[in-house]
Amino acid sequence: MAGKTSITTVLFDAGGTLVHLDYSFLHKELRQAGISTSRRAIRRAEYASRAAIDRRLHGPDADTDETRRRPYFAVLLDQLGVEAATAQRLLKRFDAAHAQANLWRVMLPSTPRILRALRDRGLTLGVISNADGRITTILQQCGIEQFFQVVIDSHLVGVEKPDPRIFQLALAQTQAEPEQAIFIGDIYGIDVLGAERARIRPVLLDILDGYEGVHCEKIRHLAELHAIV
Repeated sequence: MAGKTSITTVLFDAGGTLVHLDYSFLHKELRQAGISTSRRAIRRAEYASRAAIDRRLHGPDADTDETRRRPYFAVLLDQLGVEAATAQRLLKRFDAAHAQANLWRVMLPSTPRILRALRDRGLTLGVISNADGRITTILQQCGIEQFFQVVIDSHLVGVEKPDPRIFQLALAQTQAEPEQAIFIGDIYGIDVLGAERARIRPVLLDILDGYEGVHCEKIRHLAELHAIV
């Protein structure tokens, strides 16, 4: 494993890592559909959806970020016990809302402070996101786009994680060698395995400590990066 002093470049996933699902929007839509639940329950259901994505990644069929989103929300609604007909109506509503404004758009208040501290230490920061062409806009709206030397949006470059080529694009633009970089993401089969294929040191952001037995480093908050790099 690379030593702390060798890291010059810190690369981040976006959705689920820097920006998070808008639980308040989902809570409102569920309430309007007659579903009584809490934001905490929605959050836990979302983590079950992430596990479902990992299982799909290891299945026989090719998958893309776009085709994963509907199963993601379907699993979330199933975890909440939403019956099938209501779930279908909600899925259409979620799809329409996401098309209008990406639903991964909420940032933790501590994130800018963490990014600023990393940058002030002389580290180069970047983003590698399986996205739909809007990730730079979302980072701008959150007020953190200026911290990143490079933002790689899979929709714009034509390749997505876990393909190592998308990581190599970021390395080329930051002029870093793989052993000089670290990548932080929240889905094992997309972020960790992708980084490993590019020979980049992965760190799994596992906020609810739902991943057990994984062989990579784990953190529960981005602030823990200060002790890693």
